[in-house]
Amino acid sequence: GLGTAINLASVRSNGAVAIALTVIKLALIASVALAAFRFSLNGELAAASVSAARACADVPASSRFGLAGFGAAVVGALWGYSGWGNLTLLGDELREPGRNLPRALILGILAIVALYLLANAAYFVVLTPAEVMAVSPDSSVAREVMVRVFGGFAAAAMAAGLLASAFGSLHVSMLTGARVPYALANERLLPRAFGAVSQRGAPFIAVLVQGAWACVLALSGSFDALTDYTVFGGLAFQALAVAAIFVLRRSQPDAPRPYRAWGYPFVPALYVIATVWLVINTLLATPGRALAGLGLIALGLPVYALFARRARGESVTPPG
Repeated sequence: GLGTAINLASVRSNGAVAIALTVIKLALIASVALAAFRFSLNGELAAASVSAARACADVPASSRFGLAGFGAAVVGALWGYSGWGNLTLLGDELREPGRNLPRALILGILAIVALYLLANAAYFVVLTPAEVMAVSPDSSVAREVMVRVFGGFAAAAMAAGLLASAFGSLHVSMLTGARVPYALANERLLPRAFGAVSQRGAPFIAVLVQGAWACVLALSGSFDALTDYTVFGGLAFQALAVAAIFVLRRSQPDAPRPYRAWGYPFVPALYVIATVWLVINTLLATPGRALAGLGLIALGLPVYALFARRARGESVTPPG
């Protein structure tokens, strides 16, 4: 409800909220890393860390090095990097998107990679690999690190920080997600009501419907299941989006392209192959959740087919 209310405000207001929540998220990651390295400087590093190879010596080689396990780990980690797809949905509302969108994508990804590497290094400064693997699903590695360094009072502060971080991700996802039905309505692929814009510039019908659907999903299962559905569906559409580069290069060779795909055609082809493999691996590893994600996507196909047929009919119908 709160996320929906905020998204009904102007784009500028939502941008300010997104920046504030991002600062909180960055401060959270930095505090965990600094606390861990402070712990190591106090002479605890040698006692707290062990060789990952020794800690995992009893794990079967097939589990450690199998492609299926590697694919499952990659899919789980991709949730943290999925924001690049959200950013592209706001391209029409950015100033100079041909210049600013590539910069935001490149700098954002590099910053996330640097922060996550720093945080993961910090985790293993304080906890052994065996302790990291033993963290309860009801807790988090970051929380355990903070409790180990600062004691029990850090748990409440970490919970508040994680709540702000999660809400930040929710806010941005809702902000960008509402732009999809809005754009489809403008292309006559959804009811025109989804294209309605408030005086503040927000696609309010799309925001309200999205909020109602989010409530339904929240009541339908666990957070882990919902993220699995989202990541799986996102992988499939990201593969299709990148594969579209090859189609558009052939069908629209003279279209203006303010930025190009570096390393074309090898880099996009490698991305598509890797993403398709992750999709197939997810189907084999967790078929129930993967098929449920496909089912949710399939629910929209009849609606799309109906409105696409109507749009084609309107475009060929002579006036009068």
